[in-house]
Parts: sequence; C-alpha cells; structure tokens
Amino acid sequence: MKIYSFSRGGIKFEDGSAPDRVQSRLAFLPEIVILPLAAESGSRSIPVVSVGQHIEEGMLVARGQGSGSANIHSPIPGRLVKTIKWEPAPGFLSDALVIRLEGGFNKLGKPEIKHEWTGLNWFELRSLIAEYGVIEMDGLGRPLCDIFSKNSTVGSPLTFVVRCVFDDPWLAAEYCLCKERLKAVAEGCLITARAAGAATVLFAVSAAERKLGNALLEAAKRCDTSGQFTLAEILVGSRYPQHSDYEMETVLRQYAKKEDLIKGGMFMLSPATTAAVYNAVVLRVPVLDRYVAVGGPALKDRAVIKVRIGSRLRDLFAECGGFNVKTEESEVIAVIGSPLLGRAASGLDEPILKTSRSVFVSAVKRRGTALKKSFWFNKISKFLPAAACISCGECRNVCPVRLDPEDVYKRITYGKQGILSSNCIGCGCCDAVCPSKLPLCTVIARSPFGGDACAV
Repeated sequence: MKIYSFSRGGIKFEDGSAPDRVQSRLAFLPEIVILPLAAESGSRSIPVVSVGQHIEEGMLVARGQGSGSANIHSPIPGRLVKTIKWEPAPGFLSDALVIRLEGGFNKLGKPEIKHEWTGLNWFELRSLIAEYGVIEMDGLGRPLCDIFSKNSTVGSPLTFVVRCVFDDPWLAAEYCLCKERLKAVAEGCLITARAAGAATVLFAVSAAERKLGNALLEAAKRCDTSGQFTLAEILVGSRYPQHSDYEMETVLRQYAKKEDLIKGGMFMLSPATTAAVYNAVVLRVPVLDRYVAVGGPALKDRAVIKVRIGSRLRDLFAECGGFNVKTEESEVIAVIGSPLLGRAASGLDEPILKTSRSVFVSAVKRRGTALKKSFWFNKISKFLPAAACISCGECRNVCPVRLDPEDVYKRITYGKQGILSSNCIGCGCCDAVCPSKLPLCTVIARSPFGGDACAV
C-alpha cells in the first residue's frame, strides 16, 4: 500500500523523555478543579451557578453564548468556592470557577447506559454535541458545531478525515486512547460524519501504525451496519510535522489524484474529539476528563494519565512521583503541549483544559549556577535566552514550506519588509534544529508580517 508524505523538509522527532505508549493510568480525583470560562479561541461562557452552591458531577456550570463558546460541566461533585481571574495566554484574561470536591459521584463507577443514535438526524446529533460541550480536543478548541457549520455546503460532498498520525512522541495520549477505546473512537467517527453531513470517513494513519489503522477501519465497518458511509484508510509518513493541517492537506491532494474518494470539502479532527462525540451522543456524558501525556526530565516518572478536566498541574506531577530536582536550586519549567510548539505554563496551579493533550516538565539551574546542557536542553531552548545567528542554514533545510526562517527572522527583528511569512505553518522545525536556540518559529508566526495565517 502506498505511503503518502510531504516532499520537502521536516524532521524525525524523537524524545526519550516522553511517556511510553503502552497503556494509560487513572489519576486520583482532584480536591480542587479550576474551570476557565473562556478559551483563547472564543467568547466567554456565562455561569449558571453561584458561589457557595452545591454542584453535582457532570452538572452544567456555564452555558455557551454564540459562536466560539461551549457549555462547561463540572468534572467533580462539590461546591463552588469562588471565582478567580486566570490568564491562559499573555494578554488574554478570563474568569474561572474554583470547585472543591464534596459529596458523591453519580457517573463515576456507574454502569454505562448506551443510547441508540442511528435514528437521529444531523440536527438532533448537533444538539446533543452542543449540549454536552464537545469541542475539538486539540488546537484552538473550537466548538464542534461551529466547525460543522463552517463546512456545511448544500449539495457539495464532504469528507471527514480522522487524524491518527503519530509523528510526535508527545501524541502518546492520542495513541493510548485509540488502543483502549477503539470502538468508541470508531463509532464516534460515524456519528461525527452524520452530524457534519459527510458521506466519506477517511482514516489517515501513520505507516508505522498500520495495524492500529486496520483495527479502526474494521471497527468502523462493523458499526456501519447500514453501509451508509464510504470508509477508507490512507497511510501517511511519520516525519514531523505530518499531522499539521497544511501537510495533511498536501498528502490528501496526492491521494485524491489516485483514489476517487475525496470530492468537495474536507475537515479533520483527532481521535480524542470523536471519542468525546461518542460519550455525548451514546453515553450522554459531557467532557469530564481526557488522556494527557505527562513527562520530561524533571519528573521522577512519566505516564499517559486519564485526568479530570480542571485538575491542576501540581496534581499531575504528584501522580508522577514529583520532581527529581531540588526546587531551591533549579527552576521548574512546565510546558503545555509538545516541547516544539508548547507554551510555558503560568504556574503549578494552571488547570488541565479540554485541549491539553500533553505536559512537558524540565528544569534549569537558577542564576549563579552553571546551566547543564543535556539531552533535553534543546527542548526548552525556546524559553531561554538565545545566542546570535551563525548563518548555518539548518532552518532552511527543514522548513516544509520552503521559507528561509533565518532571513525572515532577521527582517522581522530589524523591522525590514520585503519578504512575508504568511506561509509559515508554525511547526517549530526551525526552532528544533537551530544551534543558536533562536525562537525562529515563535517570532515569525506571531509577527505582523504573517498575521493570523501563521499563528502557532
């Protein structure tokens, strides 16, 4: 079977500090959860509870208001103790609800009650998906129904692409989810396709994971008893950043020329999102938890952990045995997301969100002590002071969209114009190979030259 991949650039991304993909483990229930009322991508959800009120597990605590916002449910039973201000990104301030664990659970450990969905139409499915607060479980975290509406075109065929690409070792949580909840992911794909109005479901799978791809495809065929959908599989390369939308579209165009399956528009989602759709429609359960890959050289242990939304980072680190460095001598750096593209956490009380699929933890010696360069030094270099460019050209060799990151970076830094960076896809390959540790990708993607088209 042919393997489709992009033609130029990229890197082979390996990281020994990432958790193994063998299996996940269940986190202890958090004593405190923090639920932000707005994501960076959208508008604020409106609280429907008040301070001091008792809250049940899965209870609606904030209602989405229009495009960009989603319903928010409590992942634990407890009491709303206060509201706080929280800054999920520099310059973006949001309110958040703080809930303290109290009382009994009405979903945890209870037998699953499955509801039939094949008789529901697209409108009824979308209503359930919106009611239970399902968003895309990575990236900007857009409400799923917003994505459906954007891709709805009357009379035009639509293809739903399930992105099962593991070019980044920090996608370990997605891999474990696919293995452990195979049927839920596969059936969630069919529900998502019907809700979106797509007739074709295409599983894009890393060639190294062909066995997993075959299992997902066969599970989807067993769920599609009426033969309503066209189901297919495409094998793609494992060179980073294959899973990005830009590179996925590149290989899908190649595939479309050979296989007459992709007609009209297409949209892509992760397995975590389709599993959340399954929970909402079949189990009638909101997004209460998610799989998170937790690791890095500063932790005693690393693992894929199934954790409740709103849990604090300090709780995840405790699950991994704590830090293996002395905090009085070293500064701990927690990165939300992959080391290549993640952002530095604001502190150990930052909560896990619906979009948090990995947390990388490292450390540097405090001022006055020598900074030890080791395996993980490159991984945190984007958060440390950089040296001067030595014009080695490594960034040009790995850029998958044929930019010259060195030249664009210098033009932006010195306020010169003439070369735009709007083609930047924010993959971070240039950051990874730069021997001077320059924040090339971060500067280029956030510059006014590139605008929103190249936001990380």
